[in-house]
Amino acid sequence: MKKILIAILLAIGLLTGSVTGAPLALAGTISKADDPTRNLTKAERKSITFDVWVNSPTAKHVKKAESHNNCKSTGGHGKYQGTWQVSAGFWKSYGGNKYASKASKATCQQQDLVAYKGWLARGWSPWPPAKNFKP
Repeated sequence: MKKILIAILLAIGLLTGSVTGAPLALAGTISKADDPTRNLTKAERKSITFDVWVNSPTAKHVKKAESHNNCKSTGGHGKYQGTWQVSAGFWKSYGGNKYASKASKATCQQQDLVAYKGWLARGWSPWPPAKNFKP
């Protein structure tokens, strides 16, 4: 009976989230929604807005793991820059050069925008800390 009620409510949209359309939790009947940025195809990633992406548990985890949320961070003997620890090639490929010559010289928001463009194209693959992260 519960499954039928849930199916009816989902069909009429009473249990869908306003941003992602993901089912909301209902007193233990539906499991907690996963991070909406995980395990998506390239086409599915296009439906995730910048705001949803940058505030996702995975994005927050990656930023903390890569740079401790330090926009000026430099790692790998200078090879990786900024909050997201991106290479010069990544920075250039996803439009970073319009903001600054390297990620660590751009604002935090500019770095997030470039990382988002990279995520739209490649998912979480450029960031190893995302691989085994469980939201």
